[in-house]
Amino acid sequence: MTFRRYIRASFFLFALALAVPVAAKLPAPPAGERKAVSERKRMEQIYYFCEGKKRLLYGDTQSAAYCFEQAIKADPYCDACYYELSNTYTVANQLGEARLLAQSAYALDSANVWYTLRLAQLCAGTGADAQPFFKKVIAQNPQITEAYHGLLMFYDAQGLYGEAEELIAQRRQRFGLSEESILSMQNILFKQGKVSEAIAEARQLTDRHPDEQQYWLLLAELYGVARADSLSFEAIMQAKACDSTSYALQAALSDYYRRASDFGSYFQALLQLFANEATPAVQKRQVLAFLQHFPAVEKDYTATIDSLYALTRTTFSYQQEELYATYLLQTGRRGYALSVLKLLTLRGENDALLRDVAANGKKSRFFATHASEYLAFYGAWQLYVSLLMGRQEWDLLEREADSYAKILPDKHKAFYVKGVSYLYQKKYPDALGALLQAQKLHSAPTDTAFLLNLYSSLGDVYFYLNKPSKSDKYFEKTLRLDPNNHAVMNNYAYYLSLGNRKLSRALQLSKVTIDAEPENPTYLDTYAWILYCMGRYSDSKQVFRQALVKGGDKEPVMLEHYGDVLYKLKEYSNALIYWQRVAENGGDSPQLQEKINRLKP
Repeated sequence: MTFRRYIRASFFLFALALAVPVAAKLPAPPAGERKAVSERKRMEQIYYFCEGKKRLLYGDTQSAAYCFEQAIKADPYCDACYYELSNTYTVANQLGEARLLAQSAYALDSANVWYTLRLAQLCAGTGADAQPFFKKVIAQNPQITEAYHGLLMFYDAQGLYGEAEELIAQRRQRFGLSEESILSMQNILFKQGKVSEAIAEARQLTDRHPDEQQYWLLLAELYGVARADSLSFEAIMQAKACDSTSYALQAALSDYYRRASDFGSYFQALLQLFANEATPAVQKRQVLAFLQHFPAVEKDYTATIDSLYALTRTTFSYQQEELYATYLLQTGRRGYALSVLKLLTLRGENDALLRDVAANGKKSRFFATHASEYLAFYGAWQLYVSLLMGRQEWDLLEREADSYAKILPDKHKAFYVKGVSYLYQKKYPDALGALLQAQKLHSAPTDTAFLLNLYSSLGDVYFYLNKPSKSDKYFEKTLRLDPNNHAVMNNYAYYLSLGNRKLSRALQLSKVTIDAEPENPTYLDTYAWILYCMGRYSDSKQVFRQALVKGGDKEPVMLEHYGDVLYKLKEYSNALIYWQRVAENGGDSPQLQEKINRLKP
């Protein structure tokens, strides 16, 4: 095949390559002495190298990788091919693979400063030791600032602050004092708690650039950390003289008033900050999230904070809507919070970008821009579900579980929520089907919180379906995961007593709960009822009296149980009194009227 015919044929091969994934096995230079390749192979390598550069320029990393791999096959000693393939993997955010390829390029030409720099950067990005490579680049060519910045960032990330200070000092000695070196030094000093020295560095910036507002604000922040409030305020006023309208100034003023506990001025500054169109949305959310940690302040300034939310919500964001719903709950506006969450979940269900992130995770091309939004939507949905459960809106909860399953990937949680909604609607066969599906789809055995809820719910359902052995099985599984779960112990013990089964086990479990929470009337009721089932009527009466004193006198079931105990003790008139109280307050036990009729004169 002539070279001309080869080029023509290669276009067909290239078209096929568009569908080929980036190779799993990375090419590496052969060991031993470098060997020359034939002229034909050299021309093949040049063609694929040029095509790869072009494809990388177009942003097609997949076909670019294919081209560079073909170029390496043609000439396994082409250091530039390994370097460009490393660039391709870097663009695709596959840094581990990119580092291996950079090592290959470096092995073929260790004198090339750009190969060394790329290897240093990739070592730093993947947690490997980058120091020797950055230092080599700096020694070869001190003018390459990327190496200096890379090594400084490496020291900073590793907490090697002494080495960072020394590097900055060396840079100053070679190139003189610069704005950049001052900023770097004050940052490193501040991280070590050397606030006075950091202030001295920042003062150099304001002395050199008195018209630069950002440096006065930096100085004000450092004075604030040092509790030098008057100096901090002076620096803020200097910043105001530079630009009285910037959002950075308004943010600094609000921080100053907050530190001074001048909340009236603080909120006025926040109103200006939020009204400023230049203020980033993320900064507004950070302030609102911070305020939620101080409910007492929220209570005193509710109207102002409402205005802050109104200014924030002029543009939509799942993150700020989740914050707003939480704020509404904190301020007692539960119904309004439900409305906000309902609209939020409806929007999320129909949001194509959000659904793409949910379906593809980090592989989604929208992940970088929508990952935080997706997490906020997920959190909002969980909050919405918990509110619906609290309000016992089981029909709506059932529908929301269907909506959840359309967008979020962990569908086992949707089936669990659906199962719980069926359980409380007494649709026990449907509840069992949904919960078993949740168990089937669940693939994280370490997620014990979910398993605890799932197993205990299955225990409940099997009890109501009159399958006691399976009910026992799931309650025992729950207690193996959490041996101190008192709510599960109480339910399990009560179910055993209702079936008059394993009463010794029931008594053992119930005793643990009342020892842990002796003031809990529900737990006392369970323990007293187990004693009743065991024929220990006098003991049962004593425990029931404790339960009634601690709030159980308002529970129809507990009052009826106490009447049952009194009846067994032949205190018939007292038993009748308690049974009649239950009937008068709407008690609907199937046997209640029969009991009353038995004792009526």
